[in-house]
Amino acid sequence: MKTFEKVLKRIFLLLIFAGLIFMLVTYYSFIFSRTVIGRIDNVARLTGVTAMFGGNKSLTDGQLHSFSISIRQPDGEMITSTSEDGQWAIARVGSCVKAKYYPHPPWNLKLAGTYYNARLVSMADCESKAARAIGIDPEVFRNVPIIPGDGPKTPQNVPVEEHSMPESMAPAAPAESGGTAE
Repeated sequence: MKTFEKVLKRIFLLLIFAGLIFMLVTYYSFIFSRTVIGRIDNVARLTGVTAMFGGNKSLTDGQLHSFSISIRQPDGEMITSTSEDGQWAIARVGSCVKAKYYPHPPWNLKLAGTYYNARLVSMADCESKAARAIGIDPEVFRNVPIIPGDGPKTPQNVPVEEHSMPESMAPAAPAESGGTAE
C-alpha cells in the first residue's frame, strides 16, 4: 500500500512538472513580456505602399499592418520590436507611449533576444498630464533630439572627397588600349 502511494505521488509530481513545462513553453512570451514606457523614435511600415496596391497577389491583414517600432527609454536605451497591430499606424515620432513587448523564446535561435507583436497600450503628448500618468517625466526627453524616421541620408550639396572611399570601392582607372575590342 505504501509503495502504491509513493508511485501515485511521483506520478502526480511528474504531471505537475510536465504541466509547468508545457505552460512555460506555450506562454513564454506572455510570461516574460516587458512593459516599455518612453518616447517613440521611429515607426516604420514594413510593407511598402506599392506592395499594397500594385500586383495581383493580395496581402494578409498581418502583412498590411506590419510595423517596426523603436521606443527610447528615459535612460537612453532604444528598444525595438515588430508588430502587426494596426494601432501603430497612427503613432507618430515624438509621442510618448506605454507599450507591451513580447520576446521570442530562447529556443528560437534565429530570433532569440528580439521582440515581436508590440502592443500599443496608451499614447500621449510628452508634455501632457496623461504622459505623467503613464510614468513619463517630460524633462527627461526635453534635450533629446527627435531623429527623423526616414533613415540616414547623404547631406545635399556636400562634395565627396576622393579619400573618403576605400580603395577597393574606388572606380578603376580607364585602361589604355592599343586597339579595339571585338
